[in-house]
Amino acid sequence: MKKFISIFILSQFVIFAQEDHFGELVIELINKGSTWNVTFTLTAISARWDQNYDLTDNYSIVNDNVNSNPPSEATAYFDHILDPWAGINPIFAIGLYKLSAFEGGIEQAYFFIDWRTSDGSIYGDLNFKYDVGNNNFRNWANTQTINFDYKTLWDLTNVSLETSGFEDYWDNCLALTNESNYHPRLVFGPYPTTVQGTITGYNLYRSASHIPGQQPSNFTLLTALGLDEFYYVDNTVTIGTDYNAKSYYVKCVYEDPWESINETGPTNIVEVRLQIPQKIFISDFEEIINYEYQLEQNYPNPFNPSTIISWENSKDVLVTLKVFDILGREVATLVDEQKKAGNHFIEFDASALPSGIYIYKIQMDKYQQSRKMILQK
Repeated sequence: MKKFISIFILSQFVIFAQEDHFGELVIELINKGSTWNVTFTLTAISARWDQNYDLTDNYSIVNDNVNSNPPSEATAYFDHILDPWAGINPIFAIGLYKLSAFEGGIEQAYFFIDWRTSDGSIYGDLNFKYDVGNNNFRNWANTQTINFDYKTLWDLTNVSLETSGFEDYWDNCLALTNESNYHPRLVFGPYPTTVQGTITGYNLYRSASHIPGQQPSNFTLLTALGLDEFYYVDNTVTIGTDYNAKSYYVKCVYEDPWESINETGPTNIVEVRLQIPQKIFISDFEEIINYEYQLEQNYPNPFNPSTIISWENSKDVLVTLKVFDILGREVATLVDEQKKAGNHFIEFDASALPSGIYIYKIQMDKYQQSRKMILQK
């Protein structure tokens, strides 16, 4: 049987070389059986930087440089921009990325890898495994599943977390990821410049609820973080597709020579769209009836080029989710399989489609629901 690994890098990135650096992101397939077809993608979550901090050359590499010779036929490689041998495989720059595995066009697993450090130390490859049979990422030692995890270059190698070499780092450093229960995980890094005093920690602020895309207001302190704490999970919020959102920013806290407590200016602001409140009916103040099925509005909408479609089924059921153009012609089948009870989501990539209005339709048992979405390139 012929076997396939495809490697994609989503969004634009830049290339430069520095002789005293090297590094490569390596994913080995395990438990793959006799046939397999896996696509790995790297999606930039944050700002990215090159050596000269001047974003110039833009590249897009799709389905390129796949090594089909044993024994590496079951291994995918991404070159880092600092690798002097970069160019053999798809290349990614300094930044925070989502590493995803797709099978049959459906995202099966993902985790986040943070490569945001300007430390000049030499570092080696970062190695992970992807379990095809069980659809999950695992650490290189194959001792734990790392789906939804947040992994960092500095925790996995001998480099240190250094941000002073990045232009406008503080204005771009705060990024949004999610953990397994889809609570927002906010990640950032050390304040990159000196202050007149001693840095003592960081304050994370959260806004009041606001309409997505509009200017947030009424920020209040959510939590104080220590000197070496650079991520926080807000367990009181769940990411969703509601027409309500909350926003976050971070300030560095320092004590000046006169023993006064001060804060720097804020980082960039990140927005979290909230989960739609669960719809319930209360009868005679006793019985609570939940909807068995629910299709949510895609997020973001409008979108370019991808968006998230989520739904809920309260029992195991065959789920069919399709996308149609405005004339009713089917353009994609996103799901057509048995799904266990719970909340589910899938990413729809419309890179190959023209701008316009599209309809996505779900069928679960006797339940059918359609919603509109707008692709705006």
